[in-house]
Amino acid sequence: MTGSPRRSGPRDDPVRACGERTMSGRLRGLTASEMKPDQRAFYDGMVANEVPWAEAGGARAIAADGSLLGPFNPLLFSPSIGAAQLAVFRIEKEHTTLPARVHEIVVLTVGAVWRADYELYAHRALGAAAGLPSALIDAIAAEERPVFDSETEAAAYDFTWQLTRTHRVDDACYGRALGVFGDAGLVDMVMLIGLYMTVCAIVTAFEVPIPDPAPRSS
Repeated sequence: MTGSPRRSGPRDDPVRACGERTMSGRLRGLTASEMKPDQRAFYDGMVANEVPWAEAGGARAIAADGSLLGPFNPLLFSPSIGAAQLAVFRIEKEHTTLPARVHEIVVLTVGAVWRADYELYAHRALGAAAGLPSALIDAIAAEERPVFDSETEAAAYDFTWQLTRTHRVDDACYGRALGVFGDAGLVDMVMLIGLYMTVCAIVTAFEVPIPDPAPRSS
């Protein structure tokens, strides 16, 4: 018999069968006590680098029990490949030619096309920290083209939207972006798009949710 794959229900999913998903999504949230040495070394590096970066921008990245949120927890299950992937993110962040606002427009656009909840949650906050107006962030997240005051930002949005949504960039859009960013800037943009497609794949495949607000200290 052919047709669409049968959709799984609560009884097919042991996490949902027992109750709501945790803040880690489909994967259990690894805590330090259960990690192997290579996982613990990778975890410690993320706690020292990525967690403060995310939380300084307003995105929660660690739970009260010390398990990581967002795309960080899934990476721990494959620490060698995860560490290599994260090294590329660190290099990109340090060496990109893209301005901070453009960087966040690109990331938000990828997240909107993928409908990746955690990625949009985190980069709404990081985009605001980079100076993007809330109306512009809201429009991108709703997959609506904002009204741009900046030709640079408009060109970045259109290039990213076309590549992510249609998997192609037409000549007019390419030429416009090339005139703004040059060859090196376009390569940086395409690399950034690819990196955040990976992030979106991780958070959607493992159904990583938007975290609950951090509990207030008494």
